Amino acid sequence: MRNFYPTAFGIAALGMGCSQAAPPAAASCSTIVPTEMKEMQRPQPRWLGACASGKATGVGVLRVGVRSPFGLFFGRVVTGRPQTGLIMLSSGNMMEIRGVTATGGIIPTDGENMAEQDRAWADAAAGARLVARRFTAAGNRGSAAYYARWAHRIETERPE
Repeated sequence: MRNFYPTAFGIAALGMGCSQAAPPAAASCSTIVPTEMKEMQRPQPRWLGACASGKATGVGVLRVGVRSPFGLFFGRVVTGRPQTGLIMLSSGNMMEIRGVTATGGIIPTDGENMAEQDRAWADAAAGARLVARRFTAAGNRGSAAYYARWAHRIETERPE
């Protein structure tokens, strides 16, 4: 697939110190899980971001799995459907997306459209930063640091 990149920073290495606890109200938000993130056979999706009318909304992180390495979507969600951002698979691969179908199929970014790619990376970093702040406010320093490291890496280690 054209938009897969091996990530320079392994998800397993980042998983150390990440608590299973989530910011308040994260568990009750429904979100479509991208099919590529269902690879773990035990999705246990959890939206870490805002919720409106029982559906994920705004920027945040969709975490799939109960233990590290997680499958992660960093980015923007509209009425429970991932829109723009980055998917980090538990295998260590990532992909830029510009949407997800109603059944979870990935709509990858256009490799020729830099504005679309820039939006995916910006939404991903914003989602990771938001979740880090929410964990900080909840007093969970380990998880706050985990998502802050992701935000930093998204902002600084984008492949060319």
